[in-house]
Amino acid sequence: MGLTDRALCRAVAGALLLTVASQIFYVVVVANAGPETVLRPLTWFTELFAFALVAIAGSTLSARRPAEAMLWSTIGLSGLLNVLQVAMGLAMFAPAMEIRETVPQLFATVLAGAFFLYFLAKFLLGAAGILLGMEALRAETSMGKTIGALALLSGLAAVLLNLLGMIDAKAWTFAAGAAGTAVTAFVGLMLAVPNMATSTGRAAT
Repeated sequence: MGLTDRALCRAVAGALLLTVASQIFYVVVVANAGPETVLRPLTWFTELFAFALVAIAGSTLSARRPAEAMLWSTIGLSGLLNVLQVAMGLAMFAPAMEIRETVPQLFATVLAGAFFLYFLAKFLLGAAGILLGMEALRAETSMGKTIGALALLSGLAAVLLNLLGMIDAKAWTFAAGAAGTAVTAFVGLMLAVPNMATSTGRAAT
């Protein structure tokens, strides 16, 4: 069964906005619920499948819309990197934690690898926010220009802060994550309302 470009665009938007909601839920609820809570794997699995949808739909749109291949490839690759980092958390954190006392370097390595992929994925979404924001600044409506400006600014912040996060995770994790979540929200919002940006309007036809 084939899907239209507009349906794929909305799928990416919905999946990105779902990950924003899940990340907020994780920080507010799951992080305070204790290490054994079932909410943690449920939240991660939700993100895993949402990011998989971003990767698949973004890659499909990249092939279908060659004029916008850079935008959709960037979004699709960010989804794939997020799939990998979430999968590392689900499959590798628990075994590494079990032998943390005897081989502490193993858990530290797994954690560092997952965070590096996390920062790189948010860096790429920041780049997508910049591309979409620049297009939206030419929109006819004030709402389109406003959201475009926010996407552009949050994209610039995400690119810078997540680059710093890749260099020094301990110092920049919170700031990079916040900027990444913000740009994810604005990119998702712009893709959910295609007429806000020229490129998304074309992709939704």
